[in-house]
Amino acid sequence: MVQNLTHHKQNLIYCCLLILTVCPVWDRTFAAQPDDIILNNKYWSVRISPETLETTAELPVGAKFPLSKGSISTGSINSLLTNADRAQWVLDKKGISVDIQLSQKDLSVRFTSGTVGTFTWPVVRKTPNTKALIWPRWEGCYIPLDDSRWEGYLVNHGKWDTLEGLSMPFWGLDCGDFSLTYIVTNPYNNEITFQRTSVGLGFQFSHEFTSLAPAKEYGFLIRLGNNKSPVEPAGQFRQWLIEHGEFVSMKEKITKAPNTARLLGAAHVYLWGDAPFSRHDIPRAKWRPFCKTLVEQASSAETSPGKRIKQLMTPERWDEVVEMAGAQWPSQYLKSRVSNELSRSLAMKNFYDEASWRNVTLPDEAVKLLENSRDALSRTELYQMNCLVLHAAFGQFMLPPGQWGDGISIKMLERFNVNGFDRMRLCVEGWEGIEKRPAVAERANRMGYLFGTYDSYHSIHDPSARGTDDTWPTAQFDRELYETGPIVRRDGKKRGGFKGAGFKLSPIAARPYVEKRVRENMTNVPYSYYFVDCDAYGEVYDDYSPLHTASQADDVRARINRLAWIGDTFGLVVGSEGGSSYAAGVIHVAEGMFGPVFGWGDPDLRDRDSEYYLGQYYPPEGPKVFVKQVPMKERYQYFYYDPRFRLPLYEVVFHDSVVTTHQWANSSLKYNNMLDTVALTELLYMVPPLYHMNLDEFDRHREIMKRHYEFFSPLHRKAGFAQMTDFNWLSTDRMLQRTVFDDQTELIVNFSQESRRYKELEIPARSVLAKWTEDGKVEYMTFTPGLKN
Repeated sequence: MVQNLTHHKQNLIYCCLLILTVCPVWDRTFAAQPDDIILNNKYWSVRISPETLETTAELPVGAKFPLSKGSISTGSINSLLTNADRAQWVLDKKGISVDIQLSQKDLSVRFTSGTVGTFTWPVVRKTPNTKALIWPRWEGCYIPLDDSRWEGYLVNHGKWDTLEGLSMPFWGLDCGDFSLTYIVTNPYNNEITFQRTSVGLGFQFSHEFTSLAPAKEYGFLIRLGNNKSPVEPAGQFRQWLIEHGEFVSMKEKITKAPNTARLLGAAHVYLWGDAPFSRHDIPRAKWRPFCKTLVEQASSAETSPGKRIKQLMTPERWDEVVEMAGAQWPSQYLKSRVSNELSRSLAMKNFYDEASWRNVTLPDEAVKLLENSRDALSRTELYQMNCLVLHAAFGQFMLPPGQWGDGISIKMLERFNVNGFDRMRLCVEGWEGIEKRPAVAERANRMGYLFGTYDSYHSIHDPSARGTDDTWPTAQFDRELYETGPIVRRDGKKRGGFKGAGFKLSPIAARPYVEKRVRENMTNVPYSYYFVDCDAYGEVYDDYSPLHTASQADDVRARINRLAWIGDTFGLVVGSEGGSSYAAGVIHVAEGMFGPVFGWGDPDLRDRDSEYYLGQYYPPEGPKVFVKQVPMKERYQYFYYDPRFRLPLYEVVFHDSVVTTHQWANSSLKYNNMLDTVALTELLYMVPPLYHMNLDEFDRHREIMKRHYEFFSPLHRKAGFAQMTDFNWLSTDRMLQRTVFDDQTELIVNFSQESRRYKELEIPARSVLAKWTEDGKVEYMTFTPGLKN
């Protein structure tokens, strides 16, 4: 405790209490006030009003600036203890203890409550020396406080929290000659709201002391900086994490999951087209003969594979087979429809009929599988058997079964490899498709790729909806968990699930189901990467269910623990959506941190007649919502991709801990009017691209991907796990930007439309220049994406 309470202050507090007791009808603003508290050292001094909590700092050069506006609602105080660098007291009305300490350039502020309730501090207002807000929304934003568009965006956004709303719990203020960093020491149950005030933009921070939180406290570390870089606040937060033992480097993570090294230089790809048979599995010139053979066999009185296939097909699809048999060059559309129908047939336990195949010589592998009951075969074995017997009957028209498939196929992997992509992080939308051909994952691992699946435990749906369009596989569990596992709100109602379907699932209740599902998935397919949706997004909750009561902190711990369990148990590289700082210690990949999803409520993005329509979740071999290229609205360009307002705050903190990339809905090639800007920003931050690929999409975009990979991959192998040690603007318009990694690898990007110079270097318009030292020699490389923008 702080000692040396002065006799003068004792008398002053006694007088204040006496006046308030004798004259209770007086307005508190006219009552005698305790002296302001002044804490000071050689770097700065801080003046605090103990009653209103108005806090003002002053530099030795004389510059004064408020850290927080005061409030008249805090009430009287007692138990005031002060010395030169620390003060403690109690706010009677609120029942809150205040502890403020000054140590060099750090001001520590802590509030502790004995009861539930909400408390607001700080209240920040724009001042003449405050130029911009440094805001860690996703990668990070630089928000000039005189920009009316940004002011409207922040105010209209509504409430921000420090988990989902911010990727990291801090913010910074660019004050010209110095910076201020506010680090939130308790990221849970917080709310930030922006307001327009008479002096400009302002905002206030409120914390709720809940009944679920065992320790009812929150606070800030406010750090004074030199403002040598706009990302200085991120550097301050990184240092704070290190000081508290909360930073885990990628070097440490590799010791548990050696395959993490495969992320270096890797392009990130979602693969589409998991049907066991695709139109690519019959060469173009053989489609017509294949269909003619099917029709001839079906027309014969004899039983045959062709007649059996006709029996299993719908009449509409069979009519299309007949149409292709008579066409000189069958259309791609009809090929796809018939291929999908064959795939549907190949899933049937009764596909093989002994009488129909009696004149066909079957391979030994198929004969061995046929010795088993169909019910005894696994899904993989059933597909394998049916594919083998189909090929035995029509092998003269088809590729070998091991080569079948579209994006999820060995031939897709071989096309990547032959085009120079020797490192890739591949992922599929779910485990059902890859379980048809786990050999694809095996081959990917042998080729040095990472191969993984998407999984999620965020929502739970009614088991009776299983197999319908009203649910999805990851949200299906048993009846018991559906009834007992949902998160419960304070009002006793279950919290609704994603898009209003089902409920949000407690990570505590889900844990046994997580372990069961992941073990089954790992048994069926040799994954080297595992993606768990939402766990790192920041969407966490207080849970008032008596069966699994949890605070937000408990919720986060449960999510972190299951991510860590997946990685540690199977030695896997682990990814999640978002990448909020609380999860950075256990994940390797943060999808959506670089290119987040936006526009959820924008009707134009869902209107089929709009030029901005994102597309539908169809066809399954390449959903338009992922592969269709559309323009990005100007407002989203401004708020999400305009280089004048983007800052690599997350990269400064975590580039040597987490590999970031796009949310899968906003991939590198999605927006055809932003291709150059996206590519240049990826390279400036040393962030890998993310693509959606099947065989057709790769043919369409191969050359763009190759050019980017040839520049990106060698550099990322040097700097992909390196600390971002510097970022700055090299021009007043903020269109010439520079990053440095481990003080060795340097990237300079010119976002402008004209050539720019930096020192002796010439950087062409819309280009990036890389500079590094290798074997004592300085190397340079320039890349101009040259994409439509």
